[in-house]
Amino acid sequence: MDTTFLNLLAEVKPPSTWFPTDASASNQVDGLAYFILIICGIFLVFNAGLMVFFAVRYRQQKKQDTATGATHNTALEVFWSVIPAFILAIIFIWGFRGFLVQATPPDNSYDIMVTGKKWEWIFTYPNGISARGEGSDYAALHVPADQPVRLTLQSQDVLHSVFIPQLRVKKDVVPGRFNQMWFEAHFDEKTAEAVELPTEDGGTVEVKRNTYDLFCTEYCGTNHSTMITKVYIYQPDDYEKWYASMALVSPDKNMILHGQQLYDQKCKTCHSLDGSGTAQYPTWEGLYGTTNHATSVGPKTVDDLYIIESIRNPGAALAPKPGGGTYPGGMNSFPELSDRDIRSIIEFMKTASDKVDADEDLIYGDLNNDGTLKGEAEGEEGGPEVETEGDDAPEGGAEAETDAAQ
Repeated sequence: MDTTFLNLLAEVKPPSTWFPTDASASNQVDGLAYFILIICGIFLVFNAGLMVFFAVRYRQQKKQDTATGATHNTALEVFWSVIPAFILAIIFIWGFRGFLVQATPPDNSYDIMVTGKKWEWIFTYPNGISARGEGSDYAALHVPADQPVRLTLQSQDVLHSVFIPQLRVKKDVVPGRFNQMWFEAHFDEKTAEAVELPTEDGGTVEVKRNTYDLFCTEYCGTNHSTMITKVYIYQPDDYEKWYASMALVSPDKNMILHGQQLYDQKCKTCHSLDGSGTAQYPTWEGLYGTTNHATSVGPKTVDDLYIIESIRNPGAALAPKPGGGTYPGGMNSFPELSDRDIRSIIEFMKTASDKVDADEDLIYGDLNNDGTLKGEAEGEEGGPEVETEGDDAPEGGAEAETDAAQ
């Protein structure tokens, strides 16, 4: 049974009469909105009261009574024309000034690229790292508090819309053009939650952050309702710690689990685990450990070196189709993946094969930065040493093995 809809209902909070929590230091919305609400409420009570008063006071007493009265009153007509016009002028000036503020990001804004895609958001930060998909804490929007943040918006397919209620911002994401919006967020110590982030030395550090929702508010297809992610707001110092951890993974994280999350984020669209979808892209079912794999450059063994080569240089050795020939090239090289990330993907790929066993106890901290197991001998280039014979044998580590395999 598909429980997606029930899960979404369970996450819906009871509706409030007022706006959600205001986390914006650049809020140009609430004051004007409440002013319009109060004015409308005053006129509602005034007009409804007059209607009831007139209906009672001037009701027809007898059937033969004929209504008489003035048909024109200049003072009254000026009053009900000038006063509303004055109020509308206030609303226009107030709203236009707010529009100009919202449409003009400050020069010191922190830039993040936001890409809408059926059905996910992709966030690209100044260091070039992109976060996307489900199942990853990094696939949310992470921003510093007390600093203007400019979002540059683009769409890869259809019309989307970024809406962050607590920050009072909403903007369409239109295919074929760039839009932008900005905000400055407050940090609320009372509602902040503590989380652990990995550090470069293999440890962890605690930071605090506020969590808010980010929605797509333009219907963009079948899974539009699931295009929901989070916005995390940090104190500036904590944001620097998060920013430093973007390319890091907790040292205690299971390699297979990490590989599965990377598969869901970057590989699942094209590569299945059950043999399906083989018309355009190779399935991972039973792939790892295959010998005499008839690639476009000759037979290969599907091992670590072949997978690393296929990710780093996708067109080097195209995989064979079941009916003959090879699959077309064009796969991304995913430069944002570290060597340890690729090793995680390999461990997860092994779980889809009946030819090898994955190491279920392997954790991220067991690996060196180059993806080799800690304790393994390292060659000049940082990879495992290769035993060779003869003067013409290649020197170095993993790169030499790859060259030899070719």
